[in-house]
Amino acid sequence: MTTLSDFSDELANAITQAAPMIVTLPSGRFAISGVHWRSGLVVTTVDAVRCKRDMTLMTPEGALSATVVGTDPGTDLAVLRVDAPDLPTAELGDLDTLRVGHLVLALGRSDDGNIRASCGILASLGGEWQSWTGGRIDRLIRPDIRPFPGFSGSPLLDTRGRVLGINTTHSRGRFAITIPITTVNRVVDQLVQHGRITQGYLGVGLQPVELTTQLKQSLNLTQEVGVLIVSVEADSPADRAGVLIGDILLTLGGEAIANVQALRSQLRSEQVGQPITAQMIRGGQLVELTLTIGER
Repeated sequence: MTTLSDFSDELANAITQAAPMIVTLPSGRFAISGVHWRSGLVVTTVDAVRCKRDMTLMTPEGALSATVVGTDPGTDLAVLRVDAPDLPTAELGDLDTLRVGHLVLALGRSDDGNIRASCGILASLGGEWQSWTGGRIDRLIRPDIRPFPGFSGSPLLDTRGRVLGINTTHSRGRFAITIPITTVNRVVDQLVQHGRITQGYLGVGLQPVELTTQLKQSLNLTQEVGVLIVSVEADSPADRAGVLIGDILLTLGGEAIANVQALRSQLRSEQVGQPITAQMIRGGQLVELTLTIGER
């Protein structure tokens, strides 16, 4: 039977194991933490590198020069390149085994480089969601952990010291959100490859519009709202596919489109260059067009 003292030692061991991969980045009033995610790549939050190209970060072994690879304000993640072959990298955990109530640890560094740790439980888990800045987050992970100085950019750990994601704060720092490792890996891959996050693009201006009862009845529709095409950029993917001003977009890729956010969710970066079917109302009739998603 595990005693409370044994359990306490296990948590301390998890912190000791994870601490060497955590770095400190100076940023105004409070330091921001970062994680040596892969060899030569540090992940932190956007605030740590805002308006910077080169910077110095602190590791357990001393100062280290870093160059900003890119940022993604949508997920609040930034990637830096460092030359630190001896700096340990993150060991990733298993998101599929997580349950609400599991114990988790947040581990950051203070201004003076000392480790700060906080322990709590997973307060909420959920599916894919979109941040208020438009970023696609693969799943919701919200720990019941009070943010502390150095919390932003810190890793969320399981009780074995494995990384579950990168911590950030929302609502002016009043509660914590963890960007899951699946999202972090996707963002890191894109920033390393492109220096930015690629976005799908159709080239249309939209305005939500309520479908009239008569129109729904005549076309046998249950959908209440579509989006009116109010502009089409010349030589855009929409223009090349034959989309016209005045068309009403109902679905894209089989998913109902009732607002701009719904459209964005169908224009993921991995879909750039892929064909997608759009169902529209044109002149009181249903039409289908195939568009090839562009890149912006």
